[in-house]
Amino acid sequence: MKDLTLDIAEGKLNIRVAAWIEHEDQILVSTFPDGSISLVGGRLKFSETTLEGIQREVLEETGEYFNSPVLFAIVENFFYDPIIERHFHEFLYIYKGGIQTKTCYLDDVTEAQVISWMPKHEIKRLKPDVLHDLALRSSEHVIHLVNLESR
Repeated sequence: MKDLTLDIAEGKLNIRVAAWIEHEDQILVSTFPDGSISLVGGRLKFSETTLEGIQREVLEETGEYFNSPVLFAIVENFFYDPIIERHFHEFLYIYKGGIQTKTCYLDDVTEAQVISWMPKHEIKRLKPDVLHDLALRSSEHVIHLVNLESR
């Protein structure tokens, strides 16, 4: 199955999923070779629901099953990638849930991506920037955020 990403004249459209996993005042994150840090997750595949996608991504990136996932937030993310010189319009579905806690996780996707626990007081390091707003919220309703780095 192909990723749900679409190149158009104006830029690139992505549909992604991410996991909000907390343990003892820490959050599970992915750190990439360029130093950027984000939540565990990735692009949705064609014909895959967001729930199926996040379960697949968590299993691929940690080797663990994602327990009791619940839709937590939707982020509309507008940004520019200077490396590929493209504007992005992205929809990010974030699910809150849990996994078996370990000190380190194996990443089956790429050895360059490191999955680890980050103290929640460092949450401002996450990309996109609006993700730090989620640490302050616990809502019965899905949270909607917009990240306007570029548009």
